[in-house]
Amino acid sequence: MSQDRTQQLIREATRMRLSRRSILHRASVLGLSSSAAVAALGVTGRTTSARPSPAILQGGSLNILSSTAFVPAAQTFFAEQAQTFGEENGVDVTVDFVNWPDLQPRTTSAVQAGAGPDIVELWETIPYLFSESLVDVNDLAQSLGETQGGYYDWVTATASVDGKFFSIPHGTSSIAIAYRKSMLEQAGVEDPENNFPKTWEEYFAVGKALKEEVGKPIGQALGQSLGDPPGFCYPYMWSYGSREVEEDGTTVAFDTPEFREGMELFIQGWKDGFDETGLGWDDSTNNSAYLSGEISMTLNGSSIYLAASDPEGENANPELAEDTFHAPLPAGPEGQFAVLGSRSMGIMKYSQNQDVAKAFLEWWFQPDQYSAWLTEYQGYIIPPGPAFIELPAFTEDPKLEEFLNIVNIGRNKGYAGPANLKAATAAAQYIVVNTFANAVQSGDGGAAIEEGARMLERVYSR
Repeated sequence: MSQDRTQQLIREATRMRLSRRSILHRASVLGLSSSAAVAALGVTGRTTSARPSPAILQGGSLNILSSTAFVPAAQTFFAEQAQTFGEENGVDVTVDFVNWPDLQPRTTSAVQAGAGPDIVELWETIPYLFSESLVDVNDLAQSLGETQGGYYDWVTATASVDGKFFSIPHGTSSIAIAYRKSMLEQAGVEDPENNFPKTWEEYFAVGKALKEEVGKPIGQALGQSLGDPPGFCYPYMWSYGSREVEEDGTTVAFDTPEFREGMELFIQGWKDGFDETGLGWDDSTNNSAYLSGEISMTLNGSSIYLAASDPEGENANPELAEDTFHAPLPAGPEGQFAVLGSRSMGIMKYSQNQDVAKAFLEWWFQPDQYSAWLTEYQGYIIPPGPAFIELPAFTEDPKLEEFLNIVNIGRNKGYAGPANLKAATAAAQYIVVNTFANAVQSGDGGAAIEEGARMLERVYSR
């Protein structure tokens, strides 16, 4: 077994051109001896310490604000990488990880105060909201894009501001439906891997059986949070012929007869088959509910499966991992969709450490550092370009294949218009998400959609 892990380390190290530090870290993660690490170092020519990056500002400091990682090892690894940069450059580096819903408010407070983190993580269209407070990093972003094999269109469409970068894209988490195969079988679904519900109507019907007959409903967050709530609401809206605006970017097209019908279907489906406390859930609640056996399936990234699969993690559950599979989001009358946008890292204009911040980002996005981070994330993060898509993290486990398919059905927030400031404003106000929450709370889908349309009119008429 040790020999197999040694060969795995050597394959990873040579294929991903891991740095000496990354090889040593991976050896530790795999539980390998120092002799195994030396073998990998010898094969890759990393037997001596890598030359440190040039000193930037000896005695300087750098603070990074980032979202909490749902794969804990990746969060720990990023913090270690930041410390490595600091040690090599005499810079005092700190990283603050905050819950996803707190990321934008913390950034807003920093902008208003003119002080705070030097580097902030920005989600999807959010750079539009803060572009005047961000350092222009277009040249650096374009250069680093070359190491990604060129950015995907969905990355440029969401992370740039009218085609100009004020932050550097690092990819995004993907989504799919995580489900308990055994529970779907109990609910009457034969061979769930091949017969998972293809439409929302079928999905809700299975949810009803899961809730009534198995006692394990569907879990879905509808609170004000950045990941799962919009990850469900936007695709569902699109699949029933609704959109925020037409292609002209100004004509609101939210209130349609098809969407009203779809919303009535959802209201009933919510009552019949969902855990109705989901109105107050954020992006972590459904993870906890699934891992504790309270729900049977939920829209999510790969983090639930990865947590259950990690033999050393606090949520290790081999039986649950074996029973967990992933399926694409169901389709509506207008098709099958997913919301897709890139996260990115930006430098604040108020920062007194802009040169250090730029140096860190340039260092961190180099293949050695970036690919090692992707590996620690175990495929949870989709890179912003094709250069790293063949890493073992994306190819070795067939249960994770579904998460790469999002690129084939993804749309940006603001569709059919561009992912611009207005789309970012609508997303920041949770207009689409709140429409769904209001509908299930009131039972009046038409009124909820009318209110959502009025709010969108105010945003897009400015």
